[in-house]
Amino acid sequence: LYITMKNIQISIEDELLKTVDRLATISKRTRSAIVREAVKNWVRQKEIKAFEEEWIKRLKKIPQEVEDSDAWMKAEQWDDG
Repeated sequence: LYITMKNIQISIEDELLKTVDRLATISKRTRSAIVREAVKNWVRQKEIKAFEEEWIKRLKKIPQEVEDSDAWMKAEQWDDG
């Protein structure tokens, strides 16, 4: 499986870059691998949040089962930290 990658340029604070470099050395990974993982995690969190918000919005409009929808309505948002 071949994945096409693009080179990009980003700006990053000196201290954060030092931390990334230190962690890259410890984990025997490249800066790029660490940044890719961080971006993938950020995108995934955004997708999950959007899904949850849409789910809650739909439940408020058309609750399918009263018992289940009450629990969803009380949850409103799930904070993973």
